[in-house]
Amino acid sequence: MDLNMKGLFLFLNIILSISKVSACAPHSPKEVFIARVQSIQKWPSDHQNQFTFQHARFVFQHFFRMLFAPKPTLWHSDFLAKTIKPNDLVIGLAYPIDHTAPNDYRISSMALLRCEKNIISIDHPIAPLTAWNRKTKSCNNTPSAIKLLDGFLEYDQGYYLEKLHRKYPSCEALFSAFPKI
Repeated sequence: MDLNMKGLFLFLNIILSISKVSACAPHSPKEVFIARVQSIQKWPSDHQNQFTFQHARFVFQHFFRMLFAPKPTLWHSDFLAKTIKPNDLVIGLAYPIDHTAPNDYRISSMALLRCEKNIISIDHPIAPLTAWNRKTKSCNNTPSAIKLLDGFLEYDQGYYLEKLHRKYPSCEALFSAFPKI
């Protein structure tokens, strides 16, 4: 095999590896939202839910993006939300469904967000989350293996929890930013 073929082979392997990781990590930290659940409309025919949130914020977006990006008005999911109820504080991953409807968002997964003794914690996701697992170096959607904020390429959930703690250093700060309804 000549040098050009080896280079091409190496290049293709790198591209395939990157695409495999990207397929497992479709979300970015900019798609992480926190909100209070106002209501959930369940559609029994197809496991879909429509959520109404209060105080919904994409917590890792830049300030200017928050000012100028369209505000989500419709929030849908393809998973059952049996453990989520009105007034719960949740953290989730959501993205616009279509660029022609920038206010219509699809929720990929979501978890309860808790704060006790000024420590923020995230429950296990209520919907399976397919993401890149750093430990096994493969795609994974095993509920106990992947935490909600573990599937990003750069950092794991511990890193993002630290960012949340800096933004909301106490439970009082978190709850005043997302007050009960």
